[in-house]
Amino acid sequence: MDFTIEKEQLLAALSTLSKINPSRTTLPILSTVLIKTQDEKVLLLRTTDLEIEMEIKLQAKILEEGEVCAPIYKMLEITNTVTEKTLSINVNETQRMRINTSTGKYLLMCNKTEEFPEERKVTEEPNIISTGFLKKTIQNTTYACSKDELKPTLSGVFLNISSTSITAVSTDGHRLVKYIYPEENTKNQTILVPHKFLNILGGGPINTKKATLKTYKEYAIIETENIKISTRLISEKFPDYENVIPDTTTNETTTTTQQLLSAAKKVSLMSNKTTKQIVLNLQTNKITATTEDHETGGAATDEIESTHKGEEIKIGFNSALLIEILKHQTTDEIKILTTSPLNAAIFKQVGEEKTETTTLLMPIRI
Repeated sequence: MDFTIEKEQLLAALSTLSKINPSRTTLPILSTVLIKTQDEKVLLLRTTDLEIEMEIKLQAKILEEGEVCAPIYKMLEITNTVTEKTLSINVNETQRMRINTSTGKYLLMCNKTEEFPEERKVTEEPNIISTGFLKKTIQNTTYACSKDELKPTLSGVFLNISSTSITAVSTDGHRLVKYIYPEENTKNQTILVPHKFLNILGGGPINTKKATLKTYKEYAIIETENIKISTRLISEKFPDYENVIPDTTTNETTTTTQQLLSAAKKVSLMSNKTTKQIVLNLQTNKITATTEDHETGGAATDEIESTHKGEEIKIGFNSALLIEILKHQTTDEIKILTTSPLNAAIFKQVGEEKTETTTLLMPIRI
């Protein structure tokens, strides 16, 4: 195999593909990228972790056809280091890759392609969905997914696709986000999409406005003319989130999002490193945020203005989870709906248009 290619487009492709490769694996072939010539002008790069698969087509000058599996991280480092605008790359019969520059050369030992997983092929008819909802859905939900590999059910975003809207739900057991995006669809469907797949899309390798999202019974595929990403869907049953969200609450507190975020950040500096607990005292015209660390003797208090309806209430939260939730609120003001110090609090955005976001956070016992 022999070809020349622009350094910047190869670097961009390898950087994107490397997000798929597992950092640790018992299958060394999964740490490689399959490089294959398609015709005189197209080079195809494909990588997978067996759950997610990505394929990128690049423009190149093909001098000799062929295919090889190259170590992706080492190839990425080399491509990032060299200063030439154009790279000349060839692979000989012993699977040794030579990357030539004007001042030297780099030699990489590669693998044959026989062990590399075959390209994923799905024969059933897909459900084609408009991708207009994707960008905001990713921004509003993936942060609340569980990062625990032992909880696969909670490591994805549940999508309930109806004729008039798409409802996206994510939870890690301590917090929950329900995001409703109005969109017309031809077919009803419920799927559980891995957060890794959505985070990769959120990183921007695909222009979702020009892409096509196809969903199947076990897979989801999104593609443009030059990039295709597919994922295996999570087969576990998602929790009944509707029963988790309280139907009614007795207290309503309205405040400025950024002021509460700032107060939570400042007070959390003195919170216990293990519990990270801060307490919000929701009063008639103010919120008092406090924390106390009995191990170190540290404490902090901060006040912000608010409007409160109902009884005065003190409720404790994990400050890290509270701060992350507040960072993802997009309106200037929010409402905090509470019932008691032991019941979940609900955060609603004031003045949210078109979409509807409901965020739930479980309290910590004071």
